[in-house]
Amino acid sequence: MEETIPLQYQTKRPSYRDELNFAEFPLASISDRLPSEQKTLTFTDSIFDQGTNKPVTRALTISASDEYGLPTALDDEVILGLIQLTNRSDFQNRKIHFTRYELIKLLGWREESKSYSRISESLKRWLGVTLYYDKAWWSKDEQCWVSENFHILDQVTIFDKERRERRLKTKKGDPEAGRSSFVWNEVVYDSFQAGYLKKIDMDFYRELESAIAKRIYRFLDKRFYRKETLVFDMQEFALEHVGLSRGYHNGEIKRRLTPAIKELEEKGFLEKLPPSKRFQRQGRGKWSITCIRARSSLVKKETISNDSPLIHELAERGITLVTARTLVETYPEKTIREKIELVDWLVKNNDQRVSNNPAGYLYKAIENDYALPKGFETSEAKKNRLEKKQREEDDRNIKIEKQEGKQSAKANSERELLDSFWNGLTEDEQEEFEEEAVKLTDKFLSEQYRKGRGEGGVLFRTVRQSIVDSHIRRKLQLREAA
Repeated sequence: MEETIPLQYQTKRPSYRDELNFAEFPLASISDRLPSEQKTLTFTDSIFDQGTNKPVTRALTISASDEYGLPTALDDEVILGLIQLTNRSDFQNRKIHFTRYELIKLLGWREESKSYSRISESLKRWLGVTLYYDKAWWSKDEQCWVSENFHILDQVTIFDKERRERRLKTKKGDPEAGRSSFVWNEVVYDSFQAGYLKKIDMDFYRELESAIAKRIYRFLDKRFYRKETLVFDMQEFALEHVGLSRGYHNGEIKRRLTPAIKELEEKGFLEKLPPSKRFQRQGRGKWSITCIRARSSLVKKETISNDSPLIHELAERGITLVTARTLVETYPEKTIREKIELVDWLVKNNDQRVSNNPAGYLYKAIENDYALPKGFETSEAKKNRLEKKQREEDDRNIKIEKQEGKQSAKANSERELLDSFWNGLTEDEQEEFEEEAVKLTDKFLSEQYRKGRGEGGVLFRTVRQSIVDSHIRRKLQLREAA
């Protein structure tokens, strides 16, 4: 075996990403071979830029070196593989050490000398390729489409057997000794650092046989984060985002797209549609293509009937089944539900953090246990808060009821005491006691007493009772005495 996978990567749980700019436009020809004299590829479209509120025409021009030519479909796969190698270190370094063996295994290629040579050739080709993005590179930091011109890779070192053995002798103890390396261009790396990435199911991607199906999958998988049903101008979809030849007429475009779309239907990524629904004539020479994400949100043939509701909830928000299962197996249910609610809340409030990739943000929020932002409250926290408020209110009511009960009992007890004192007096003593009470009461009550004495009535009886009760309390030295 020429090269082996380092031990630290053999046991790591697989987790895959795609750079969203690279998913938007093709980086290479969809074919495996191009005319040697062809040195450029151009892809262009027009979209409405929500950031500027204006339509914008975007263009990507790919220029090749004379020596190695333009990249092809396999070269595009190599870049996707390099992204996965970088993902292993959580995109913390521009320079990545690797072996061709691990890249071959990651891409699902055959382990043969041809594959090793193909990797070396592809990396050299990418060093000679220049990308010219005209209002077609999304800057997550600036939140708009910008123009950028760069090589994807700034440097590549491939160690053959002899050089690797020499390096291992001179760099003893260095874990990276004898390993090949590449360095990302700063523009690409900045996009990684800004998190302009989405989850990609590499297991599903490797299962796809058609290069066209692979390209469609990467493009639609990005666009499906916003809508379940997408309708495109057929020529713009096929020529500018899939990369079919501009020499194809409409009939040829449909003929080339159909097998790839059928493969995506059979593998559960796209809903099955009859040709009359898939391709619709919009006018003379104008056709549209409709793509609907499979309801199961799957990228495999398996069903989700036996999966937990939590896995379903993740799948409904753009997380693939394989990844959803891994998340549910790895992280606490409370954390996952908390982050689902967070992303739903951010989407509802049009938060820029999830404007381009809600599913990608959800995955990172679960994986890194993002802190909850100010103003957000989970349903559990809200339930607990309301329950606590209700308990506190219930406790207050109970306390008031108890207090009122005590006061009522005390009042009844006092009433019995007052009545007992009064009833213990003879009529003469009661009359004398009442006269004494009126003399000792305040001026207002005494006047009310004298005014009402002749007429009687409810008011007089109330005033009289109050004066008498007050004097009894005074006599008995009760606490309520005035």
